[in-house]
Amino acid sequence: MTNQSANQPIIFTDDAWIMSEEPPITPEIIKEKMIRPFEGMPASLWWAVGDHEVYHHETEIGEIIGDGYDLSELSEFERRKALNVRHLTETAGGPLTVIASLCREAGIEFLPRFRMNSHYAYYAPPYTDTIQPGYGRYRQENPHLLIGRPGESIPEDTIDWDIRTGKDYAYPEVRDYAYSMITELFERFDVDGVEMDFNRHPGVFRREEAFQNRYLMTDLVRRIRNRLDEVGAERGRHLKLGVRVAPTLANAARMGLDVPKWMADGLVDTVIAGVGWIPFEMPIGEFVQEARGTGCAVYGCLEGLRPLVDDSALRAAAYRFWEAGADGIYLYNYFTLPPTWIRRTLPQLADPAKLKRMSKRYEADHADRIQYGGHGGAFRNAVPAAQLPISLIETSTGRGPVVNIEVADDVEAATADGTLGPCVLGVSIDNFAPDDEVEILLNGHLLPWGAGRESFIAGGRKWPTLEGPISLQYDIETPPLLKGVNRIEIRRKPPATDVGNRPVITNVEITVTYQNA
Repeated sequence: MTNQSANQPIIFTDDAWIMSEEPPITPEIIKEKMIRPFEGMPASLWWAVGDHEVYHHETEIGEIIGDGYDLSELSEFERRKALNVRHLTETAGGPLTVIASLCREAGIEFLPRFRMNSHYAYYAPPYTDTIQPGYGRYRQENPHLLIGRPGESIPEDTIDWDIRTGKDYAYPEVRDYAYSMITELFERFDVDGVEMDFNRHPGVFRREEAFQNRYLMTDLVRRIRNRLDEVGAERGRHLKLGVRVAPTLANAARMGLDVPKWMADGLVDTVIAGVGWIPFEMPIGEFVQEARGTGCAVYGCLEGLRPLVDDSALRAAAYRFWEAGADGIYLYNYFTLPPTWIRRTLPQLADPAKLKRMSKRYEADHADRIQYGGHGGAFRNAVPAAQLPISLIETSTGRGPVVNIEVADDVEAATADGTLGPCVLGVSIDNFAPDDEVEILLNGHLLPWGAGRESFIAGGRKWPTLEGPISLQYDIETPPLLKGVNRIEIRRKPPATDVGNRPVITNVEITVTYQNA
C-alpha cells in the first residue's frame, strides 16, 4: 500500500460508552474522560458509531437513536444516548465532529468503526408484536433484505436461527446502504479512515451462499477503497481502511470474505484477525504470511470479556502475536477499564522488547465460551473449535488426550542467561474422584502422580472424599519446557472401584516468570 501512514502498535476500540453517561455531556467531558487517557500513548482510537442500523452520531443518512420515539418509550440506556446525541449536535456539531476534532488536537489517530452486521436478539416483527427502538427501522421496513427470509421456518438454537435477522449483503440494496453509511463517515468528518467490522457480529450472507458470494463483498470493499482514495487525494493524505475478520483465513472465506485478495489488490491497509475468543490458538501466522509484500498491516484481536483481563495472560497473548510477526495489537471490549489501566498496560503491550522479560501465562483456549442464543450462533459461525474442555475417558492403549500450548518466550535462552524464574504447568480437572489419579507428560517427559501440588476445592474448603474440581501444579524446567508448541498429554488412571466417573479437563496453562520481574 503506497503512502500508508505509520501504524500505532495498539488499536484501542471504544463502543461509545461515553454516550450513555448522564446527560448532558460536553466536549470538555469527552476530552477529560475519553481522550486524555490516550494522550502520549502508543495507540490509535477507533470508535463504534452504532449498532443494528441505529446510530449515536450526527448522520444524515441513517436512523439516529431516539428519533421518532417519545423518551418514555426508550430504555434508560437509550434515553441517555439520545439526549447526549441531541445536545452535542445542537451545541457542538455532534459527537463524531467533537471526537474527531479532539483526537486531531491530541495527535491521536482516529477511525470510526462500522459494524457490518449485528445479530443481537432484538425481537421484533414477525417474531413478536413488540417493536424495540434498538432494533432499528431499516430491518423492520425491509424484512425481504434479511438473511432469514419472510415465512421461512428455521430451527431454534442453530447458527441459522441466530443470524436470521441480519442484513443479507447478497442484495445490492444492502451493499448500497452500507456504502452510503461508511463513505459518509470519512466524507463529512475529519477522520483518518474507517473500519469495516465483520465480527460484530459474524455473518453477512446466508451460510450456504457465502463462499460463492465472496466477489460481492470484494466489490463493496473495492468501492469503498476507491472513494477513500478520492477523498484522501482531495485532502492530501492517505485515508486508511481497516477490516476485522474471522480468526482463520478459511473461516473468513467460508463466510464470504476474500481477505487474501483484499491484501494482494491493495484494498485494505489493516487486517484485524479474530474475534478475540481463541487468542492462544488463533493461527495469526497465516495472516502475517499472506500479507507479506502487500503493505497491509496485520493486527491480532484480544477481547477483554472473553477471557483476557488478567495481566499475565494478556501479556502472553500479545507477545504470541508479536513473535508471529504481527504489526500490532487490537484491543476490543477494554473500554470499560479505568485510565490508570490504559496508561499502565498499553505501553507494555505495545513494546515486544518490554514484554520479552515480563511474566506471562499461556493457556489452552475454550470452545465453551460460545453459546447459542442471541448472537452466540453468529460467533460459532466464525470461531473454530478450541481444545477445551475435554472429557477424560480411559482408553484401550492407556494414552490420553494431548493439549498443545504455544509458548512464545525463548525459555531456552532465558535459562542460559540466568534470567528465567520459576515456570509452572497447571491442569484443572472437574468431576475428579478421591481415588482417581492422572499422569502427565510434557513433551514426552513424565510428571507422575504425586510429583506436583494437588488441591481439591469446594466452596473454599478442602474436601478429600467427594467428587469435584482439582487443581494440579507442576514446577517445570527447560527442558522439557520449550519455545514453540508444547505437548501436554494427560492420562487418567482410574481406581479399581471405578463406577464410571468422567472427569473433565477444564484448564491447562503454562506460567513463565523471570528473575526480578
